Amino acid sequence: MKKRLTIFAAATAAALMLAACSGGSGSGAGSPGGGAAGGAGSPGAGEAVSSQDADAEGTGAQTGSPAGGTDGAAAREVELMFWYWADNTEQSDLIQGIVEDFNRDNGRGITVKAEEYPWNGGGFSEDTFTAVMGGGGPDVSTFKLSAGKMYAANQLLADMSSYVENWDKAGQISDSVWDIMRESTGNGQLNVMPWTLEPLYVYYRPSYFEKAGVSVPETFDQWLECIEKCTMDTDGDGQTDVYGYGLRGANGGQEHLGSFLYAYGADWSDLTAPEAVEAYKAYLGIYENGWAPESAPNAGYAELVDGFKTGLTAMMLHHVGSSSIWLETFGDDVDAFVMPGTEKGQWTCTGDTELVVYEQCKDKEAAFAFIEYMITGDGGSKWFKGTGKSLGTDNITSTPEYAANPFQAVSSQSIPIAGVLPPTDTVTEFINSVWSNTNQQALLGQVAPEDALKIMNQSLNGQ
Repeated sequence: MKKRLTIFAAATAAALMLAACSGGSGSGAGSPGGGAAGGAGSPGAGEAVSSQDADAEGTGAQTGSPAGGTDGAAAREVELMFWYWADNTEQSDLIQGIVEDFNRDNGRGITVKAEEYPWNGGGFSEDTFTAVMGGGGPDVSTFKLSAGKMYAANQLLADMSSYVENWDKAGQISDSVWDIMRESTGNGQLNVMPWTLEPLYVYYRPSYFEKAGVSVPETFDQWLECIEKCTMDTDGDGQTDVYGYGLRGANGGQEHLGSFLYAYGADWSDLTAPEAVEAYKAYLGIYENGWAPESAPNAGYAELVDGFKTGLTAMMLHHVGSSSIWLETFGDDVDAFVMPGTEKGQWTCTGDTELVVYEQCKDKEAAFAFIEYMITGDGGSKWFKGTGKSLGTDNITSTPEYAANPFQAVSSQSIPIAGVLPPTDTVTEFINSVWSNTNQQALLGQVAPEDALKIMNQSLNGQ
């Protein structure tokens, strides 16, 4: 486990008193798996004092109210433990800097102590779960929707509904996103707060569209027609030189299938439904008709990027994270559009990173103040400027960086139709062990579409 990075900059005493958030800070020996309470972040000599201690000392301080007394005594400080993962050292340094700024500027006596732990293929979620179950772990952490039901089943997450209801900036986030957050736990509560979403959309080469005589599609059927017509023999030798679509048949390709399911009136809940079968046949048809490269059954992210970058494919499905590559490679000869749909449905998969407050946190108001800062405050703006990741809230869309990247608008426009695979108990097994092999066999005609979907459905939904 890589060495954790720690910030502990004491905030300036402020006029507002917030109860200390110490209960969730006992993180053992500094490992997500350490369940021992009373470790790093637990109040001790010279540290933040809990609200119970403050009241016992007769300060008259109330959470969110001015400190009592007439002598102008400084308010008690609040300490929060924040665990996060980062994709690279630069992003970790950025988070540490954002936390430093929050500690310096919040004016409410809140100090956040940020510690990095590796994502480790999902191990972050499991290790944090173990730590919190053992009485340690953080007050706030980054989170993935796929872990929602496991945490909620053990009542580990705080319900933030009342805070969001009174949040004047909640309306900047679409209702569909709030629905995704609520559905992730299955308990009717709002336990998960959105932070960044990276919905997939369609990148395309305008010069290829012009050569094929097609325009940007507005419907799903028009999109399939574009794929067909953009499959071209450009030099007249009888061989296909450009394929209409970079089909990702292997690792990660399950995210692309969802757009077909919803367009045909199906969803992830029953992959054996007639509508799902029809959708899957349309998906397989792209390869069977020769509209995708021959390597499609084995294509993951690297093959997808390589095909588009070399000009082998006219379109590919990805998120804003790769936009800088395409602008650098193609200049003006690259554009994008929202994944089309039908009157039956429209959907695109999104990458997600969320924020959660744990039930053990003793000052959820302070925790929510930090989350506000990370979403619609300066923290969210700085994170976007450094990574390009956001929810498209007002603090983001008003930045020069947003205006300078034409793909940010397409990303924001895709958020209302964005979703994730259902967080079933077996979704990880479906993604890692079942999807690629089963889909490859279907693409190669080694298993019938109906049978492939039965295998997938059993893995994903247990039926």
